[in-house]
Amino acid sequence: MSASPSYESICLPIKFMNALSRSQDLNETLNLISYWLPKIIESDRASVCLGNRPDETLEVYALFGNNAIKAKTILPIHGTMVGRVYQNKTLEIQNNLRKSEDLDCKKLHQGGLNSCMDAPLQKLGNCFGTLNIGSLSDSAYQPEDAVMLECIANWLANYLHSQMEISVQKKRAETDPLTETSNRRCLTTVGNEMFSRWKIKHQPFSMIMIDIDNFKRINDCYGHNAGDQVLINFSSVVRQVIRKSDHFFRMGGEEFVILVEGNDKSISKYAERIRQAVEDMSVQYEQSNIKITISCGVTSVHREDDKLECVYCRADQALYQSKQNGRNLTTVI
Repeated sequence: MSASPSYESICLPIKFMNALSRSQDLNETLNLISYWLPKIIESDRASVCLGNRPDETLEVYALFGNNAIKAKTILPIHGTMVGRVYQNKTLEIQNNLRKSEDLDCKKLHQGGLNSCMDAPLQKLGNCFGTLNIGSLSDSAYQPEDAVMLECIANWLANYLHSQMEISVQKKRAETDPLTETSNRRCLTTVGNEMFSRWKIKHQPFSMIMIDIDNFKRINDCYGHNAGDQVLINFSSVVRQVIRKSDHFFRMGGEEFVILVEGNDKSISKYAERIRQAVEDMSVQYEQSNIKITISCGVTSVHREDDKLECVYCRADQALYQSKQNGRNLTTVI
């Protein structure tokens, strides 16, 4: 007896296939998947969750449709249907969400959904995420829908896993291994992108150049391991002060740069908050309590600037003035 046609073939939209082939990065791919899934398997919501292994959590990375559980939501693995699918690597259907005790199912039902289905994304036996779809209707998903979602998940898993590996390698290439800040190479990329937006769309930005005062003395007095610890602690403190939209880079040695998007008229006060936070910190190393200060050079992009190097040189001049005038200062040009 031949199988049902629903089990024999899956018809995917050509536009979806073409869009996937042109996708530039992982985020774009995830958003494409969540957009097209409800068109392939009729649904009112679709999302892609990826696992955060150190934290034993899942994050909603992409979402389309009903936002009962919003994008960027962190979900626990334990006590959730999506977590169970992730752990057991087995698809699940829940056609009556009002009866479920799972945290995510309760949230979906509170948001108006009544059915959902999750399929694992796995590569070489390792699950790294799930595909999730939901419907406003009761008993929306049948076995043939499960077969379709599982096949799509298995097909997409290879593609996604490759893009995730590329993203990891790219991040590693653009990250300073000691401080986990972005590196000089990344500054060139991000800075030129911001400069292009300034020239084309007149979107302003500012640069804060930072140098840790008398850093060589720290290495000479306490050793290079102590110097490394100072750099790590310093970077951590700065990350606590700056905004998520800011970009933080280590140029090399004890020199750092922050790129601030937008027309921030109070950029000098902002730099001063960073300088003060560093002055207030201390680094405990063995039996020593190491105090540090920083000098800051600040500038914003100017109308006459014709390349990023103009902004960089001006910030460097401002930094030089701070150091010449006694250090532990902020100078704006």
